[in-house]
Amino acid sequence: MSVAKGKYHIWTVGCQMNQADSQRVASILDGLGWESAATMDAANLVVLNTCSVREQPEKRAHGQLSLLRHAKRSREDLLVAMMGCMIGNQRTIDDLKQRYPVVDLFFKVESADILPRFLEERWTPIAGEGCIDFADLGAPRTIGASEALPVLPMPHLTAPMQITPRPAARDLHYPGAAEHVAQTRGATAWLPVVLGCNKVCSYCIVPSRRGVERSRPVEELLLEARELTEQGARELTLLGQTVEAYGLDLPDQRADLGDLMARLSDIEGLERIRFMTSYPRHMTDKIIQQMAALPKVCEHVNIPVQHGDDDVLRRMRRGYTIGEYRQLIERLRAWWPGVSLSTDVIVGFCGETEDEFQHTLDLLDEIRFDVVHVAAYSPRPGTLSYKWEDDVPLAVKKERLHAIEQLQERISREINATYLGRTEEVLVESRQSANGQHQWRGRNRTNKLVFFPATRPDAESQAESQAESQADAASGGAAVAVRTRTDIRPGALAHVQITHTSAWSLQGTCSLE
Repeated sequence: MSVAKGKYHIWTVGCQMNQADSQRVASILDGLGWESAATMDAANLVVLNTCSVREQPEKRAHGQLSLLRHAKRSREDLLVAMMGCMIGNQRTIDDLKQRYPVVDLFFKVESADILPRFLEERWTPIAGEGCIDFADLGAPRTIGASEALPVLPMPHLTAPMQITPRPAARDLHYPGAAEHVAQTRGATAWLPVVLGCNKVCSYCIVPSRRGVERSRPVEELLLEARELTEQGARELTLLGQTVEAYGLDLPDQRADLGDLMARLSDIEGLERIRFMTSYPRHMTDKIIQQMAALPKVCEHVNIPVQHGDDDVLRRMRRGYTIGEYRQLIERLRAWWPGVSLSTDVIVGFCGETEDEFQHTLDLLDEIRFDVVHVAAYSPRPGTLSYKWEDDVPLAVKKERLHAIEQLQERISREINATYLGRTEEVLVESRQSANGQHQWRGRNRTNKLVFFPATRPDAESQAESQAESQADAASGGAAVAVRTRTDIRPGALAHVQITHTSAWSLQGTCSLE
């Protein structure tokens, strides 16, 4: 297949699954010879990977679409594609087509293999028809004897290109390792293991946008994990909307998430395994005990509770009680010493009273999570709760959100203070500079953000500037020549002694100095 080359830019909002999907699409485009561009202005193809779980990221996507509409008026070489949770059923796509004819292609990540065809045929908006959906690319079209196939105008080519619709494989699957391995660009990588969601939470749009739960076969995941590790990934995060549901939908496979982690642990060069996001009722005792026994599985669990009141949980249709959730946390901490916990919380859900909100504050104060991700409820079209009255005023939602943030800041500061003086194994992810300070950035096994200096004293340079240093010291200063550490790089496992803590991160010095 001959595919015209160009530059692409992928704009991404939303969860880690969206980030993983963007990496997958980037790998497909890289494989076609396209080059990543840092900005939309420099790109021939702009892919918007959208999120509709909350109102704010959807607003941001609409803003980007408006900007691209203006850009396309002066850019004959600009193609626009859209993916992610804003791409729902055909009705949703039709509405988006009508509102944003600037979009040339709507697709889901399971159908990302359509991109080579799309780029080969250089689809552009057709006068009177707007844009096309990914389904149209492979669907046979009935044409009368007197009708001709449409000829698409291509201003940047010497001659118009005729598009001949051809049958195409329509199997929806996640582009796997044998086809397009997501190119890792650092020490960490995402590995989606189960797609979609079977839950019926009343506030959540994900099941209708990402479909039912579909697990990827173990052997496919092992192949991809090995290739990601060979590319330099030292840590893999296994992803799923409800990640412990992995394997439940595969009739010929009895392996669950714990079994998958055991197989992944045998990969040479892979140092760490993480996973998210958990659903309380899928986290079985077997899985907990397996994870706790595997040295490569990091001691961190993100397990959303969403609310601290049973009545609200029933309205949310979460499928468990606070009593069951408490028992799960007790088992986790008993069987997995040192495990850190994070959770998700929604404030201002339909009908939430002051007493119900107070139950959430009480639960957070009782369990003492390391991190709490809190969001104010926003009605999402297509969900059950969208039909209910959104009766908690915005000002009250903000007050409750702020109250949780204040409580959690205190708890996080107290928990992180216990790390003071300890030496932590840190996987170095990147180097950053701020206010003249050069630091390495990484995470310890319990997912704490850790910073430590990227420079160290250089004895030779210090000796050469000894006189200057002594003069500075005499006046109250201390000038010390430094050089960049050559024994630390992204992907290294550094042992950092923690010298300072805050609610948000840990700081220290590398013990190799």
